[in-house]
Amino acid sequence: MEDLIGHKGEKTLSEIGFTGQIVSMGHQACGALELWNYPSWLRDLIIQDIDGKERPDHVDLAALDIYRDRERKVARYNQFRRTLLLIPISKWEDLTDDKEAIQTLNEVYGDDVEELDLLVGLMDEKKIKGFAISETAFVLFLLMASRRLEADKFFTSNFNEEKYTKKEFEWVNKTESLKDVLDRHYPQITKKWMNSSSAFSVWDSPPNGSNFIPLYLRFPYSRSQQQ
Repeated sequence: MEDLIGHKGEKTLSEIGFTGQIVSMGHQACGALELWNYPSWLRDLIIQDIDGKERPDHVDLAALDIYRDRERKVARYNQFRRTLLLIPISKWEDLTDDKEAIQTLNEVYGDDVEELDLLVGLMDEKKIKGFAISETAFVLFLLMASRRLEADKFFTSNFNEEKYTKKEFEWVNKTESLKDVLDRHYPQITKKWMNSSSAFSVWDSPPNGSNFIPLYLRFPYSRSQQQ
C-alpha cells in the first residue's frame, strides 16, 4: 500500500489503471470499524512536499485524527452523545464488553469517562446487531443523510426535467444503488467481475433476489414533489 501514496502512488495507480483499481477494491472486504484495526502503514506515512521531496518527520495518521479533533474542539465522546440526546456512559463497561479494551482505556484515561475522545469511543462502542457501526454513528448517519438530501436543490426545488435532461431524470428515478451506476457506465466490468447484488458487498458474494418493481413505485409518489 505504501506504493499507492504520494508521487510514487500517482505513477503506480496510472500503471494499474481504473479497471484494476476498482476490481481490486470490489474483491476486498472493508476493515471493521473497531479498536486495533487501523492499518499499520498509515501510522508511519512519509509525507512529501509539492516538489516530491520527502519530509523528515513521518506522520501517524491515527494519532493525527485525534489531535485534530482536540485542536478543533470537537466534543468528547460523552458530550457528543448528549448533543444527540443519547445516554452518556458512566463507566467503561457501558461502552464495551472487551476486557482488553477496558484495561487499555483505564491506562489511558483513568476512571474519567468524560475524557474519552470521540473517535476512540466510536471505534470501541458496542455495535448494533446486524450493523457495522455503533449507535452513536448510526444516529449521526441518519441525521446527516436526511439533511444532505433536504439541503440539495437537485433533490428538492430543482428536481425536474428542466434542470436535468429527460434521460438524466429517468436515471435518477430508476437508479437504486452504486451497482446500477457501474452497470450503466462500466458494464464490461460488472458483467465480468461483479456477482453480488451490491457494489458495497464483496463482489464475488452470492446475489440477492431481484426486485422488478421500480424504486419510484415502491413508495408514495407525487409529481408535485418534483416541481
